[in-house]
Amino acid sequence: MTTSKRPVVYVVESGTISGGVRCIYEHLNRLHARGWHVEVYSLDANRPTWFKLNPAIPWVKFDNYDHLARHLAKRNAIKVGTWWKTAGVVAAASKSDEGHYFIQDIEAHYYSAPAQKRMVMETYELPLVQFTDSIYASNALGCPFIGLGIDTNVYRPLDLRRQLNSILTLARPQVLKGWSTLCELYRILYHSHQFTLLSFGTSGVHPPYAGIVPRGIPDEELVKVYNRTGIFVSTSWHEGFSLTPLEAMACGTVVVTPDADGNMVYSRNEENCLLVPPGDAVALADACFALLEDTALMVKLQQGGFETVKEWTWDKAIDKLEAIYNG
Repeated sequence: MTTSKRPVVYVVESGTISGGVRCIYEHLNRLHARGWHVEVYSLDANRPTWFKLNPAIPWVKFDNYDHLARHLAKRNAIKVGTWWKTAGVVAAASKSDEGHYFIQDIEAHYYSAPAQKRMVMETYELPLVQFTDSIYASNALGCPFIGLGIDTNVYRPLDLRRQLNSILTLARPQVLKGWSTLCELYRILYHSHQFTLLSFGTSGVHPPYAGIVPRGIPDEELVKVYNRTGIFVSTSWHEGFSLTPLEAMACGTVVVTPDADGNMVYSRNEENCLLVPPGDAVALADACFALLEDTALMVKLQQGGFETVKEWTWDKAIDKLEAIYNG
């Protein structure tokens, strides 16, 4: 068991449901299990209810960034910014090698105004120790790639009846997540009368004709949804990593996806998924039709997905993370 010379403080603005926040919580739980003292400094009032964060991990609430920064500056600890607004706070409150920056995406992609994009990009020039779980960000910034993992004790095949012609998607009404493509895809598939369409997400907005999976359901229930679904479809053309297709693979759900900026690190066409050009709803629909007509191909991709998931373990990622925090 490794013990840190200093505590580790993760600075978060929001603990909202997302793949990126999930990875932060995984770091906290798994570092704690290895003997590190970890804490959360947050602007959120409450600990997460949707993720089982270890109750022994302190969660410290602050009213605003100024309040948080004053307390953080007094803390003798490794301090970790977790998105661009927190990076500046961490840099200002850190001495020597205390400041770290967990970069999960090039967040300038999420803004349209040039001034906002510049503000994001400037954070990557701050004197912080950078690391990332995104191969896209690693290539763009030249910082170490630690990866992430899938908890196969949670995301796993279950003995449930799978409806092969059912399609599940993660609904995110953003341009770079392929929202318009998703809506067009569901129109095509609905009018074909061959598929059952499902959608989950936290925005409350879903594509047309979709049955809605309740928002914020616990992992154990989401795993059941994956296991009852034949095909998981992503329409995103940009991701930091893209965790949901890997979750689907771990549950035996066949994946159809564009070769997005993030999922390129594990997506292999006709080995563990079907890849299509970004923004092409017709190509996505054709891939779904092809799978429906070819059970052998579905089985091949399912088995390829299981093999892929074995490559992505939290033990490997946390080993690399510890090496960074140990200096």
